[in-house]
Amino acid sequence: MHNKKYKETYRELSHGTDVESATIIRNNGFKLSERSDSWCGPGIYFYDIKKKAWWAARRKCSEIKKETGKKVEPTVLFADIIDIETDKIFDLRAYKDLCDFEEKITPLLGEYSFELSGMNETEKIIQLRSLFISYYAEKNDKKLIIGNFRQRPQPMYEHAIEFSNSLDMIFGIETIYCVKDSNIIENIH
Repeated sequence: MHNKKYKETYRELSHGTDVESATIIRNNGFKLSERSDSWCGPGIYFYDIKKKAWWAARRKCSEIKKETGKKVEPTVLFADIIDIETDKIFDLRAYKDLCDFEEKITPLLGEYSFELSGMNETEKIIQLRSLFISYYAEKNDKKLIIGNFRQRPQPMYEHAIEFSNSLDMIFGIETIYCVKDSNIIENIH
């Protein structure tokens, strides 16, 4: 029996950042973020809605200004993921992938004890979700995670309401592409 490998391509994915970081990325490529409080844990996050990437860029610039007092300008980078084998993709929108995820993660729930003190319930859920998704991706050599997530309210960012009320987000769902291996990213511009 011939086992054909299927491949997927994603073009013009957008990544919001600040101008200084964009220059570094263009010169040296993307580096994985170590933030564990993101949707899918550490990774490089892309969107297929440009407006979402601009929102993320403005949010990052607001965080930089808050931490350093330095005003930085937002920008958006574009990149492609070309010919990634489908078995390297963990698609949270696909029933087959969700079943495999559940089968492999469920046994861990009884095996490990988790202590997430100092967090509210929403923060605990986000932390556990990103922990389990990252664990599954690493153990199963997944290089790209794709998921539809509900836009969570973020009133601390001035552009959050503008974005979440736009026609792009009329259903409150956004598609996120979390890259777990920077080597699959091409054509950064």
